[in-house]
Amino acid sequence: FLNIQEGMHAVLNCTYQERTLFNFHWFRQDPGRRLVSLTLIQSSQKEQGDKYFKELLGKEKFYSVWNITASHLGDSATYFCALR
Repeated sequence: FLNIQEGMHAVLNCTYQERTLFNFHWFRQDPGRRLVSLTLIQSSQKEQGDKYFKELLGKEKFYSVWNITASHLGDSATYFCALR
């Protein structure tokens, strides 16, 4: 659970143990709604993002970070990470 004020920076971390990684996903789910894919990062990529979010994929530490640089009320949701 993460509770922040509007306009603040939010950081979501996801760690994993699988050494063979093909695809890494971030999803969000609003209450009563279905999962929505936010991003897909492939093993050949290291970093992708825009001014709203930044995702980093660690090759040795096995983690992904989802940054929301300026949060707003519409960011309220449940976030999931998954790898394949």
